[in-house]
Amino acid sequence: MTAAVQSAAAAGAATIAWRFDPWRERPRVAVCATLAGLGLCGLVAWARLPFVLAAALCVACLASLAPAIAAAECRLDAEGVARRGPLGWERRPWSAVRRIEHVRGGVLVSPFARRHWLDGTRAMLLPMPAAQRGALSAACIALRDAHAA
Repeated sequence: MTAAVQSAAAAGAATIAWRFDPWRERPRVAVCATLAGLGLCGLVAWARLPFVLAAALCVACLASLAPAIAAAECRLDAEGVARRGPLGWERRPWSAVRRIEHVRGGVLVSPFARRHWLDGTRAMLLPMPAAQRGALSAACIALRDAHAA
């Protein structure tokens, strides 16, 4: 698939898509996150809170750990950048993307031209499989450059 990604980027293909599975890439982190989430839910249950409140707290605990547990589908096309997680799609049009930066584990798509303190909340991380990271990040930057012009 790496060769397909490189040839697609070279040919100026309109779509780049991949799937990131944390259970394949980082199984220890996924297991630790799952155990931490279950432990937090156990603490909430031990507190004997009303059912609705306890359920909401458990969902919040598991949702905060979802990037380490749930698979993500990422897609770059003519419309912009999109990532699908357990709670649905998150999309950014190309007009809102000012910077794509290589980071550990993938690329960071940011609305800021330079590093900014709000990158943690406003930027979107696109996780990439380790075997394809180089080709995918180069294809992402090439596609961004094609849409920036």
